[in-house]
Amino acid sequence: VDISGSMTAAMTRLKSAVKRFLGSVPPGDQVTLLGFNDTVFPLARRVLEPADRMRAVDRLAPWGATALYEVLMQGTDMLGQAGARKSLVGFTDGEDQGSRVSLDDAERRLQASDVTLYMIGQGRGVTHQYLRETMGRLVTPTGGRTFSTDSINELDGAFTDLLDELSNQYLLSYQPTNATQDDAWREIRVEVEGGYNVRARQGYRAVYRR
Repeated sequence: VDISGSMTAAMTRLKSAVKRFLGSVPPGDQVTLLGFNDTVFPLARRVLEPADRMRAVDRLAPWGATALYEVLMQGTDMLGQAGARKSLVGFTDGEDQGSRVSLDDAERRLQASDVTLYMIGQGRGVTHQYLRETMGRLVTPTGGRTFSTDSINELDGAFTDLLDELSNQYLLSYQPTNATQDDAWREIRVEVEGGYNVRARQGYRAVYRR
């Protein structure tokens, strides 16, 4: 969750929308909540109970710049490589202004993971073409997508659509025949009979994993 200074006026409504979203996530699902400005703040780690999620949201407070790329990398690392469905949801209203890592760094880290990224853009994240393209560049290879809200009051609709999608997914896995860890991009194509349009990971980056 973006808690940079530009979120000050909207923070009360943002926290309410985030609470409603997290309260709708099934209690058995683990939730980690990160707030970020020019620093990344882990507010809750692998929380199962809705009440604990609510208390974590109350700790959000706006100030500082926006280290978007950094929080995406840290969030991806925190989700790890366990064999389960993992989704990273990022909300921001502006471009990266404080990361010590680059867009390329964040993109490569996501491509080397099995995380599905979803981005919710608001404010400048909707009105600026560069920011929309940046979010699309990050989410598309992971099988995720972007959501746009013209105002903070529309967040509930975006969260509802996102929760519906998260509740209707399949986890597929396979053993690649090429085991070379050469940092190359390996394309994946998922096809389903019956004329269905499937959105899935477009591939993965073959890097060494400890």
